[in-house]
Amino acid sequence: MSGTPPVDRLDGLLAPHANRVELTGPLRSLAFPNRCANCGVATTGRLPVRKVFARNAGYRRWASSRRYAGYRIDTARVPYCHACLAQDARERDSLALRWRRRLGGMLIRFFPAVFPLGFAVYLLATIEPPTHPGDPAGGFERALALVCALSGAGLLAYAWWDTRNCMVPKQTNVTLAFDFSPDVSDILDHAQRRIYAMRDAAFADAFTALNRDRIWRPDPAAVRAEKRVWIACLVFLALAAIGAAVLNG
Repeated sequence: MSGTPPVDRLDGLLAPHANRVELTGPLRSLAFPNRCANCGVATTGRLPVRKVFARNAGYRRWASSRRYAGYRIDTARVPYCHACLAQDARERDSLALRWRRRLGGMLIRFFPAVFPLGFAVYLLATIEPPTHPGDPAGGFERALALVCALSGAGLLAYAWWDTRNCMVPKQTNVTLAFDFSPDVSDILDHAQRRIYAMRDAAFADAFTALNRDRIWRPDPAAVRAEKRVWIACLVFLALAAIGAAVLNG
């Protein structure tokens, strides 16, 4: 609802191509022309281009998001010819390098899991089988060991989940031909909004034409409504602060 975010807001997040368009809707609903985004030749091939964004990388939508709070991985299936796909494969980080990065991050995150898992093993090792009727069977120790084991397993699962970004290859000269920003929509927007930057002017024209129904245009009425919402929020906070001061006085 506000205008396009300032350039410095997207600095480092979007390639500095002159051909840009701002569209609404998710990445998976984009329409692409059957031509290579890098060199412009006709093609039907598609390359999943993935990017990692911090949750606060966009505008203000992240404040109300219910998705994972650390980062998100967004994917667009962009058309590229066989020659450009081969060039991308040569420039892309190797799978072994990405796994080394991930394993290094996982080892650091695995460390907290050592304590609950080690304590669970200790509890199970100290349980002695009952030798006489009526002797305790170690039910409490087994239950506590189970809780510790589940806690450690949860930490291991989190370490695996939190290092997914290490497996996303860095952008190459090929994939930078078509670049996209994080979601720059406002809190009151009903759909995602992204800025797309393209190196090839002919591809950019064809892409924009195919997605012309999704081009974002500022709505003056929505801007006024957003201002009224923020004013109402400020008034409410001011009244709450005055009320708290009076009650505490």
